[in-house]
Amino acid sequence: MRASSERTRRMDAPMALILMTVVIDLIGFGIVLPILPLWAQHFGASATQIGILSATYSLMQVIFAPMWGRLSDRVGRRPVILVTLLGSCVSAFMIGIAHTLVILFVARILNGISGASYAAAQAYVADITTNEGRARGMGLIGAAFGIGFIVGPALGAGLSLISPATPFFFASGLAALNLVLAWRLLPESRKPGSLVAPLGRMTTMRHALTSRELAPLVWLSFVATFAFVGMEATFALLGSHRFGYGPGTMGMLFAFVGVAAALGQGVLVGRLVARYGESQVMVWGLIGTAVGLAILAAALNVLVVLLALLVLGIFSGLAFAALSALISHAAPVDAQGGVLGVAASTSGLARVGGPIVAGVLFEFIDPSAPLIVGAVLSAVCVLVATRSVLRPAAA
Repeated sequence: MRASSERTRRMDAPMALILMTVVIDLIGFGIVLPILPLWAQHFGASATQIGILSATYSLMQVIFAPMWGRLSDRVGRRPVILVTLLGSCVSAFMIGIAHTLVILFVARILNGISGASYAAAQAYVADITTNEGRARGMGLIGAAFGIGFIVGPALGAGLSLISPATPFFFASGLAALNLVLAWRLLPESRKPGSLVAPLGRMTTMRHALTSRELAPLVWLSFVATFAFVGMEATFALLGSHRFGYGPGTMGMLFAFVGVAAALGQGVLVGRLVARYGESQVMVWGLIGTAVGLAILAAALNVLVVLLALLVLGIFSGLAFAALSALISHAAPVDAQGGVLGVAASTSGLARVGGPIVAGVLFEFIDPSAPLIVGAVLSAVCVLVATRSVLRPAAA
């Protein structure tokens, strides 16, 4: 009992530090997110160019997340995290001083490359947690992301009252502070002598996308993300179309979803996984995600909207945290970063394609069509998870 308590204390300090790093990083990202389109308009960007500018970030994650993950397997997690924090600092500063659209695109590309470090942060958590605590650790990383997305946009909106460029300079300073704190305080999570030559890029990708243990989980992550981001991309349009909600109301509703997701990932997932296991919690999370999207599609008043968002936030948080833990468990010990990078890359691909498909469905089919399609895709994920993950785990 005493040994277990001592091991928990040894893990708590690095966990707190990596969570602090992720929260500060995502606050900086959240500051930039709602202001960037308006800043791009300042340079004469069209709506199409703004859309491409937004998609550039996710596209860079698709390309670079596996690379950062594999590099962290070879040189350690800490150097990768420090380099990407430096990239975040420089890119935000470049956006603030940009005087042409070209510089804005270059800065956004650098921002996306730096933001692809998510796999290294997940691999760090995998290094410092036990098998039993893996889902809780991944859930806390997800909750840290949620906190960043809640605090960042509100902070960015307030800073923009000073001047249009102030949010970007503040985000750059925040990333610089984060870099200093991580450099001084964040220890390396890989044990001395554990750094080995990682699997080749194509070998890692082929293993993640085709192996019996990993492939179903990675593809489930892709489809579930595709379904969820369709809601993210069109919910503000639906709120305006159906209820007449303005930006302020939609901001509060998105913050409500973020709080619900943080509750699911940061508080509930560890307790539920300890009792029922990752596979069952993932399936329940996917079921709740499907139900939440279906309720939201049919909602006709604000109380039903809040109920749908509560269900959606909590259960999607459970699903994604449990999925990340299962992928980490199934990955080879010497390829944690690489495999988690492939998973992050496929999720990034879903974040590129999902909003586009959702926009087409909203415009040409029906405003609630993205939510209905998302609910159907989540239900399909439940069937696949039950057959390919839950039953083999029980066996």
